[in-house]
Amino acid sequence: MKASNIYFQDRGTSLRHHIGKIFLMLVILCAGCTPSAQIKAILPVTGGEAKANIVFSPDNVDFGVQILETTSEAQQVTIRNNGADPLVINDISVTAGFSIVANSCPEPPDEIVSQGTCTVEIVFKPNLLRTWVGELQLNYGSAHVITMPLKGFGQPENNSFALITPNDYRSRRGQ
Repeated sequence: MKASNIYFQDRGTSLRHHIGKIFLMLVILCAGCTPSAQIKAILPVTGGEAKANIVFSPDNVDFGVQILETTSEAQQVTIRNNGADPLVINDISVTAGFSIVANSCPEPPDEIVSQGTCTVEIVFKPNLLRTWVGELQLNYGSAHVITMPLKGFGQPENNSFALITPNDYRSRRGQ
């Protein structure tokens, strides 16, 4: 299969406005076929929306050790639109164990201009003794998602352990 050249007309508007209307001319070649047997087809380009250039700062957040059922201090994440076009954020969310407590990002239809920023503040509140691995998830455009890793460890408030040896057991039994 071989693709031919892509042609489109410039009518004084940017390519961004025509992305959904661009058609791609494909020339389908079959092995051993003569040029007269080539089949030409015009197929619409789907999902032509360009992905944005989004940068998180920092690029991950590790909350460290947090006592179970207590809330960490908020960690701020800056979201920068490094793309040339405005960025429309549809939704910002985090996975279980983490919560967004503040968000300066605009809601649709408002957008972040090129080189513009907004901030999100995230906290960690574990309810189980374990390492928590999650993510900040940003949904933008028509169906694009970008994520940033989050991490923390849930620990009980009193983390002291009693060590009982066989000798301790015998001494308590009066031996």
